[in-house]
Amino acid sequence: MRTTLLIAALAAGLAMAGPASAQNAAPDLQATPADDSFTESHLAAAQDVIDLTKSDQGFDDILPRLADQTRAVFIRSNPALTREIEETVMEVAISFAQRRVELSKTMQLIWARRFTEAELNELKAFFGSPVGTKFAEETPVITALSIGAARQWEQQLSAAMVEETRAKLREAGLL
Repeated sequence: MRTTLLIAALAAGLAMAGPASAQNAAPDLQATPADDSFTESHLAAAQDVIDLTKSDQGFDDILPRLADQTRAVFIRSNPALTREIEETVMEVAISFAQRRVELSKTMQLIWARRFTEAELNELKAFFGSPVGTKFAEETPVITALSIGAARQWEQQLSAAMVEETRAKLREAGLL
């Protein structure tokens, strides 16, 4: 329940913060002077591709998760102040919500450094198409299944390697 309330409150805070491209967020820590050379349209194209690919979707839980962790740390050391701690953490988390644009700006720069504006517009056209939309929706599932398959293959290969090595060492009379 608390997490749901926190997420709703943070969403409201993000809405008040406005679109990422309209904010003057601090660039990433690895920013270079060349970052100033990106046009607003280049960064907007990067943001469009980020949105279409849902590349930043997995990051929306960072602030609520940090708020829960912070709340737990303080309550563990001061359980008598639970209500006050929860209220204070919620207040701080809501005030931090507008900082989400910092991550958005960093992601725009990451994409803009790797793709020209024209390339981003091509990607935007692709990911805006039905097959591009399907690709973006299916990629997390395909990636998870691929990782699972690779881990299973690795485990099978590991067991086979141990068995074959053991057999060869026995054959050589070393075991």
